[in-house]
Amino acid sequence: MPDKRPDPPVLSGLRTGDDVLSESMRTDLARMMGRQLDIYAEAGKHSLAERVGLSLNEYKALEFILEFDRLSSGQLAQLLDLSASGTSALISRLVRAGYVQRSRHPLDKRMVALSAQPERCGIVLASIAEPSSHTILSTAGHNPARLIAVYDFLFNSIIGLRACALQRLKQKTP
Repeated sequence: MPDKRPDPPVLSGLRTGDDVLSESMRTDLARMMGRQLDIYAEAGKHSLAERVGLSLNEYKALEFILEFDRLSSGQLAQLLDLSASGTSALISRLVRAGYVQRSRHPLDKRMVALSAQPERCGIVLASIAEPSSHTILSTAGHNPARLIAVYDFLFNSIIGLRACALQRLKQKTP
């Protein structure tokens, strides 16, 4: 699955590592990115799912399908930590509701690929963007160079997290 995101901006003269951030700051940053961001995002997902008429697992499944463009049912089961039968039932509900379609995988015609239906997913994408508006508004008074540095950091962090997730999906589970 190719990454369709633009190249991040390059900032010259930025220093990283021990000469800039203390061990405590690096630990705090990892905690904020790894746990706290996830907790606060997860806390709002139930109401977002409810608002668009999906269960929490259906909503999460749709988020994964939207993020990874195409997934097999096995990959989705792995990401959601659901059984094959549970995943199959969840996919059937999403297909019936018009959020997801099944098609042959472009690289391996033996596999079924799950992809989002863009016209139906607009409401879900809007619900995902809504909580982000606070974050976007809070950037208004900040120094543009610092915002570019934050963007660069987050962009590269997401690339690393995505690569790890894709690597885990390549590994077969028993």
